[in-house]
Amino acid sequence: MASSTCFNSTLVDLEFLRNVSAVKDGHKFKKVSDGLRYLRTFHMCARKWGNDDPSLEALLVRIEATVLEVAQKIQPFHLSLDDDYRDDIDSFNQEINLWYINFSDCSRQSCSPVRDELLEFIDCLLENLVDFLFWRDVLDNSWLTSIFYYYWNLICDEAFIELLEALKEKLIFLKNFIRFTALQGTDHVHMGHLLIHIKTVAVSAAHVSYIIQFENNDENVRKEIQFKIQRLLQSIKPSDPQVFEAYIQALTASKLSKHSHTVTLEVDEHILEDFLDSILSNLWEILKSSTFPKFSTKHQLQILYEGLRSLRNILKKQPKNFDEKMWDISWIVVSDAGLITSSLFMDAMEDGMAKKMDSILLDLLERIKLIREKFGEQSTKGSTLNFPKVDELGFIDFLIQNLAELRAREDGSIVHAKHQIHTIQEQFVSLRPFLGKIVELRNEQQELQCLWSRVVELAYRVELLIDSLVIEDILEYSPMPFDSIIEEIKIIKLDGLKIFDRECLDKKLKKVTKKSHHLSSERSMPLINDDIVGFEDEATSIMDRLKNGARKLQIVAIVGMAGLGKTTLAKIVYNDFSITSHFHIRAWCCVSQVYDKKHLLLEILTCVFGKLSNKYLGMNEEDLALELYRSLKRNRYLIILDDVWDIDAWNSLEASFPDDANGSRIIYTSRLLDVAPKEKLDQEPHFLRQLTDDESWKLFKAKLFPGDDWPPTLHELGTQLVEWCKGLPLTIVILAGILSTMEQDGWKEVVENLSPSTVSSTEKCKNMLELSYIHLPNKLKPCLLYFGAFPEDQELTTKKLTVLWIAEGFVRKTESKSLEDKAKDFLMRLISRSLVMVTKKTSSGGVKTCRIHDLLHEFCVEKAKEERFFQFLQGSDELFGFNEPHNLRRMCIYSTPEQFKMSKLFCPRVRCLLFFDPGERFRQNWLNLSFITGIFKLVRVLDLSQINLGISFPIEVELLAQLRYLAVGGRMKSIPSSIAKLANLETLVFIVEALVQVVLPNTVWNLKKLRHLQINNSYEVGFSLPDNDLDNAAELCNLDTFSNAMLPWENPEKTLRKFPNIRKLKGKLFESNASYGENNKVLALNYLSKLESLKVYPFKTYRKLYQIEFCFPLNLKKLTLSGFFLPWCNISTIGNLPNLEVLKLLGGAFRLGNWDMEGGQFPKLIFLKLEGSIVRWTASESEDGHLPCLVKLVLNSCYSLEEVPSCLGDSSTLQMIEMFDCSVSAASSVKQIQVEQESMGNENLKVVISSCNWGST
Repeated sequence: MASSTCFNSTLVDLEFLRNVSAVKDGHKFKKVSDGLRYLRTFHMCARKWGNDDPSLEALLVRIEATVLEVAQKIQPFHLSLDDDYRDDIDSFNQEINLWYINFSDCSRQSCSPVRDELLEFIDCLLENLVDFLFWRDVLDNSWLTSIFYYYWNLICDEAFIELLEALKEKLIFLKNFIRFTALQGTDHVHMGHLLIHIKTVAVSAAHVSYIIQFENNDENVRKEIQFKIQRLLQSIKPSDPQVFEAYIQALTASKLSKHSHTVTLEVDEHILEDFLDSILSNLWEILKSSTFPKFSTKHQLQILYEGLRSLRNILKKQPKNFDEKMWDISWIVVSDAGLITSSLFMDAMEDGMAKKMDSILLDLLERIKLIREKFGEQSTKGSTLNFPKVDELGFIDFLIQNLAELRAREDGSIVHAKHQIHTIQEQFVSLRPFLGKIVELRNEQQELQCLWSRVVELAYRVELLIDSLVIEDILEYSPMPFDSIIEEIKIIKLDGLKIFDRECLDKKLKKVTKKSHHLSSERSMPLINDDIVGFEDEATSIMDRLKNGARKLQIVAIVGMAGLGKTTLAKIVYNDFSITSHFHIRAWCCVSQVYDKKHLLLEILTCVFGKLSNKYLGMNEEDLALELYRSLKRNRYLIILDDVWDIDAWNSLEASFPDDANGSRIIYTSRLLDVAPKEKLDQEPHFLRQLTDDESWKLFKAKLFPGDDWPPTLHELGTQLVEWCKGLPLTIVILAGILSTMEQDGWKEVVENLSPSTVSSTEKCKNMLELSYIHLPNKLKPCLLYFGAFPEDQELTTKKLTVLWIAEGFVRKTESKSLEDKAKDFLMRLISRSLVMVTKKTSSGGVKTCRIHDLLHEFCVEKAKEERFFQFLQGSDELFGFNEPHNLRRMCIYSTPEQFKMSKLFCPRVRCLLFFDPGERFRQNWLNLSFITGIFKLVRVLDLSQINLGISFPIEVELLAQLRYLAVGGRMKSIPSSIAKLANLETLVFIVEALVQVVLPNTVWNLKKLRHLQINNSYEVGFSLPDNDLDNAAELCNLDTFSNAMLPWENPEKTLRKFPNIRKLKGKLFESNASYGENNKVLALNYLSKLESLKVYPFKTYRKLYQIEFCFPLNLKKLTLSGFFLPWCNISTIGNLPNLEVLKLLGGAFRLGNWDMEGGQFPKLIFLKLEGSIVRWTASESEDGHLPCLVKLVLNSCYSLEEVPSCLGDSSTLQMIEMFDCSVSAASSVKQIQVEQESMGNENLKVVISSCNWGST
């Protein structure tokens, strides 16, 4: 006879063989072991609770024989896979199904089961469910191909997966419930009826899981499975009066038990914690559903949830500090919490029971409070101490703006309160001038500080109350009536005026205002490049080591303390012409303290190949490592590994760096010495020195007075400051950034506030950062701290930063500038203060990407915590141990998506949630995050782009009425029409990990506030716009950026006219059946009068020759074309654009032919890129000249181009020419231009020529 031991040992052997077998056979072992596991569950059920029917006994004997046969066939490293044991297992299906039905019917009438037997059966059932859910996590394993399709129909059904997850959680609850009551000493009399109920549920769940495993291909069966699971879940909830009574009896009896809890915990100290986790899960389910019983309020349940999470954390961290009394109280707390959560599922409750539950809840909250006070944990209360302290006046301005916008709305949720909203807004407007006067004085006068705190707290409470009205869900614990708010504002105004008059603050205000003006006035803000002061000899030394020495692969290490300029030196070397021409491949990779191997590989491959296709993003680490190895093989390469903290980084990447004995090199930058293997070093690490006094003075002067003489009156002060900086470049740059924004007569005050101990070491450098932060205008402080939300060393695009700042309300409307331009001004001001570093520039010289120094990143993180600006949660420990502060504003979560979901956070007041997955860039398994709408109800900024949300857009998002910024990731192909409910949405970002077109609904035209519509930058993906009722569709007047738009070839103008104020457009023209074969076209865009940047190309052209005439708007500044194969005579249309600064003619933009430049065209062009499609490029003689403003020329893959016009040698503005994969003759003509430029005295023209061998003999 086969026992459970035989089943278990056979399954263990199969698992071992699957792991050591050939990859191609892995799925066969898996199918057999799955079948045996489900047979084991049935076998256990039948042996424990079956009857004496001979047919059942015969079935069990056959099952046991099959298990024994499999066990006997297993050899030390071999299983005869030719015998299809799965067929034998499947042959039992019909009989097992019938017997499960019989067991379910009989279990209700049977006697109560033994607890241990029931627990063993539930464990077996849970193992089956957990194993099935495992498949979502391993879809990219190569051996899973066939087994994956076996499960596909169910795995891709997100609703089904959610039901299965819920069933698993409820079974865990039942298991923990049984264990808890057993250890509490609850006798069999009180548990009998409930154990019968649990057994019935467990048997039904086993039947459902069996059907899932063996009969999931039929759609009708799948629908039946979902119905059965829903019914099971409902039966587990104590909504039935009899079941509810059984729960109450069991838990009440457990409270009355006299067992020693100290002794019990020595038997199994985790039982209390496990049951508490299950209670929290049930309570979380209620909280996010917004359905509450009559005996409790949302406020009480939120406090209960917070208190129980706190108790769980105390139990995990301080169990040894509990005495017997505390254990007794804890067990009673958990028993009462079980009673309360059980009662929450009742649809109706008698008044007597409701009063009893209300009394239990009040006592429960008091006991939790007692435990928390005993262990030093205080519950959060609403007070100004919990509100963010950054740019409070800016927040009040943001509130006033929002109140004004609400007055214009006609929403049913606020229409009854419009008068009160109007009155509150007027009161804040009248108070605003006074607040502007005292904002600087509040820290110098105690009464003003208290008054200021009252104003800020009131403003936050008003925002919470109004926003709760908008979402029709009052979240405030004790909302103030509107009349009380209005009265409080009036009182604050009167109190403020009394203080102002009594203390004669006018004179103080003038002094502070003058001081503030000195500290915040801004000079002109040029784009500051990295200065190379003091690095000339260092760079020469490093470059010599890179180009000379041994032929084998070696590491050149640059070591030094933070702030010395290690990264700056590496960049100088990396971009030097002698290095770019020496190495075939160069790549840069930021490692940092927390890194992921896959991220590093992708970062290096991006440098090697440029933009990476979805093929690479979907690869696992092993495949990426192999791809990198192949791409570097037989090439001389230079890899920069910046900011390395341990040798593990090298160990994880070493196999990807081939050593072809061709002089390849790796550069390390690190604060630490022993992070590279000594045998790989070319010589001793290069210790970066501090700057000399002369070099320090030169750098200081370059930052403050570039190109000008130092004012004699400031020489002594300047010398003193430079001496104090002790040659630390970062400190010099930060100090210069502070002084650059001040009037010169205010410098002395800064000097007086400094001492030699303030600067010169890493910690002292942080003190300098603190000083810089203090001197930063209040409106720039939140913008700077926002950098801390992102991973260290991450490059951020200007676009992402600015739209986030706008969504957060840091940037407010003005008449003279757009929100985007004003946000860019804020960024430039941070750059001008040397707080933000430019990492990449746009073609026109603007800021494309930027980052902050790692020391400044550390500062921003700490300051954001201190000012309650951001809450950072990293990993499961912090997520599960976190208790939400009452007025938490913003959250940054660094974890896996599964950890985030399982943590069951409840943060209904959070306005910003940014999620970062430190592991996989984009996990294959998808996750249903519908719970977010229940726990982050007021969120304005929601970035889930690093979570795979599956094939369906999360429809629940429509409930987030305050949403302004939404970034999502997945494989969804459409957006539901309910997106229109997001009336405040300004930015919608899609990261689509598939080659799809995302279909926008007709209701997209109702998103009046939409400013940015963006999908990841890939040729194959884009937004498909609705065009079936465009005549009646509204215009999106606020739309500023649209990328990528799929535009119909036959009439794109009809769609584009719906975006009258668009400034940046990336579009693809696609051919419908109606327009196929139509090559002649006039594409009129001149009506888009504000359009500044345009990228357009036909979708999947297959080298068609188009006869197309463009009518561009005169305001156009940037233009990118490809794929049209236009005749070169059409270039004059582009040349006549008066404001064009950047022109990129990429692959197939024009036909292979001749371009004869006419004089007087391209009057403002500063950047020109040509890619292929040109044979001869000439310039006719003209008094007006050619390309008079050209700064940079890029020629890529121009195989047939014979030469570059010599007239470019006459340009006084040309700074760089780059050539890649062009002809030898064209390269020679460029070299001649460089000679001509040098003869004219321009020695700054840089020429980079790479792989230009075409036409050579």
